[in-house]
Amino acid sequence: MDDPPASRLGSPQRHWDAAEGAPALAPKTAPAVADLDDFTARVALRSPRWQGPVLLFAFAVVCAVCAVIPDSSFTSLSAETRGPLFGTLSAVLVAASAAVLFWDLRTRASAYREAYDRFAEYGITARSFLTPLNVGHEQFEPAWVLIDADLPGPQAARLHAAFGSWIDAVVADRETAEHVRRWSRTTTDPYPSEKLFGPEAAGGFLTGNLHRSRWHLLIPSGPPGERTRWKIRSIHDGDTSGEPVPVVGAEP
Repeated sequence: MDDPPASRLGSPQRHWDAAEGAPALAPKTAPAVADLDDFTARVALRSPRWQGPVLLFAFAVVCAVCAVIPDSSFTSLSAETRGPLFGTLSAVLVAASAAVLFWDLRTRASAYREAYDRFAEYGITARSFLTPLNVGHEQFEPAWVLIDADLPGPQAARLHAAFGSWIDAVVADRETAEHVRRWSRTTTDPYPSEKLFGPEAAGGFLTGNLHRSRWHLLIPSGPPGERTRWKIRSIHDGDTSGEPVPVVGAEP
């Protein structure tokens, strides 16, 4: 989908121009991912799906009980028929539960391995900033700004300042805010900063509502390019200070 005229988005380019020489951001050490095990332990990619195996096992227990009780009002089958039938069904359900659990754990491990390989080769660790910009449909959902942790300090500071100035201007104008909200639901997500502010403004992203975290990983579907799709995942940085998530723009 084509982007709307810049004027309908609040003319972002002017905010980039005005942000030149912005004060440096407070330095933060990005969380390093040591290896696949570290990635699996710290990145919220996909939780194990226990519901299916547990449900199958519960049915297996019910069938086992029906197979051994001397009399049952649940069925008109005789004890001679009921025991073998429900016993066999119980065994089949236990085997199915184990098979589903094994398949889920195996595919989960494979998903983590593939994601880690893509991240290690092309991924981005980004500082995350909550914004007051609403990109929700029926209720308030804040947009987030992500800035590449490997950017030189002046570029990161300028991006932070440009995003903050632009977002504040958008939020202050109801008509522009509505244009941006609708646009955000139909455009690329995450949206690269160089498309918003101009080719010199590379290294940042505007995206929809995320899990609250000070750091996120951007994991590409393949080598970065025009057709690359990014998945965003939070990473546990081990910080227990209780420091709130940083904000760009006015407090949401």
